[in-house]
Amino acid sequence: MNEKVLIPNRGIIALDIIHSLNRIGLETAVFYSPEDHLSLPVKMADYSYKFYSSRLEDSYLDLETIVEKAKLIGARYIHPGWGFLSESPAMARACRENGIHFIGPSEEVLAAVGDKLALRKTAANVDIPVVPASDLYRSPVDFDNKSVRQYPVLIKPLKGLGGIGIRFARSAQDLQEKLHILSTDEQFRREGVFIEEFWPDAHHIEIPFFRDVSGNILFLPEIESSIQRRFQKIFQESPSVNLPEGLLDALYSDGEKLIRKIDYVGFGYIEFLIRNGKRYFLEINPTFQINTLMTEIHLTQNLLKKQFAVSRGEPLHHVQGVRVVEPKHHVMLVSLMAEDPFNSFQPSSGTVNHFFHYSTVRNVFKTTLYTGARVSDLYDPFIGKILTYAFKRENTLRDMRTFLDQINIRGIRTNLIFLKHLLECEQIRAGQTVVDFLKLHFDFSKRVHSEEEQLLAAALLASDFHIDNRRKNYKQNLEKMKQPGLLKRLLRGL
Repeated sequence: MNEKVLIPNRGIIALDIIHSLNRIGLETAVFYSPEDHLSLPVKMADYSYKFYSSRLEDSYLDLETIVEKAKLIGARYIHPGWGFLSESPAMARACRENGIHFIGPSEEVLAAVGDKLALRKTAANVDIPVVPASDLYRSPVDFDNKSVRQYPVLIKPLKGLGGIGIRFARSAQDLQEKLHILSTDEQFRREGVFIEEFWPDAHHIEIPFFRDVSGNILFLPEIESSIQRRFQKIFQESPSVNLPEGLLDALYSDGEKLIRKIDYVGFGYIEFLIRNGKRYFLEINPTFQINTLMTEIHLTQNLLKKQFAVSRGEPLHHVQGVRVVEPKHHVMLVSLMAEDPFNSFQPSSGTVNHFFHYSTVRNVFKTTLYTGARVSDLYDPFIGKILTYAFKRENTLRDMRTFLDQINIRGIRTNLIFLKHLLECEQIRAGQTVVDFLKLHFDFSKRVHSEEEQLLAAALLASDFHIDNRRKNYKQNLEKMKQPGLLKRLLRGL
């Protein structure tokens, strides 16, 4: 009988895990919420089990139920994916105590990287420059304005993940007001926040890595992740075109020191900010991310399968000491979101009534969309990752712009048109990407609609008007059919 892995996750990461682990002979079981009962992971997994509720606390964040289900179905492994409980030391500990293999770093490592302030102190102790930040605050009363040297700043949760919970403050008054609002939040009072300087002109660089139980380290090509909206990565490319010569070696050196210091085993990302030619450590992300697909292009290997092997104690093949993988192509990736860019990027939900795209050998579109799929507003609006690659950056960018034109989605609003116009921006073509790019160089809300978009909007408005009229006429006819004796009068005419 094949070994079984339980996947308490949803969306693209669940689909990737199912596909990757099935290929190495594992049976996959997905644990899903009622809201996701028609999703592709449910259709593709060998087994599927439903939570009793779609509330996060009663489904994807219900640690006890997940572990009990794994024991009940005889699952030897749990792969948490990303988000939800993927960075939870309690999850890793519960798996260990119940004889289940957690595919990810150990509980000790998750605890070490989860406390962002403690990790920065560890980095500083091994002579790694860090982004300036305040002490921990659990109440607005504890905050001292003198601890902030300059504005704007970011208010970050001590144990937040994926950009969730980060807030922006432009002045001391703005900071005090936001801290006061946060004081009503239970997580704020329990775990606390810290204040970090915000550098709008910095570059956000991520370096994926593996480390096996023997201490061998595999560094993969860096990823430029500067362009973000609401602290979610929208446009990424690898390798970066913004790193000064010689700085990349320093990033690898810093990464090795810190990874060894906390005895990290598994897959992860070490993240830096680059400003004025200098590097500053930011954090370590211990889970898979949307951009993992970019790394697979460079390595020409499935990273989920490699992660599974390393987590079971297998060595990194062809790695002795430290190995750095050289990029084979220039890779770009954009995130497709179920959001309405013409309505302040509000989340969009509904049924996909038409879905089409055309791919070539250098284009990849990973999504759980299909004609008839239901997109929920209960979860993150991320619905797809779109990738192109070529030997030259200009060819990759051109292919991406062409590929986006060949995607057609109807029934829900997406940020597709926003991505198309973003790639037309002169600074993007020149590789001048910084963390505050969307405010400094590209304000979509001020962009004038093209004639084609105006015609499309008029057509959609006319279509809605026609449908509304048909509904009204239907209701009027329905009322007529309820008249007494109508059936007799109709039959009399036959």
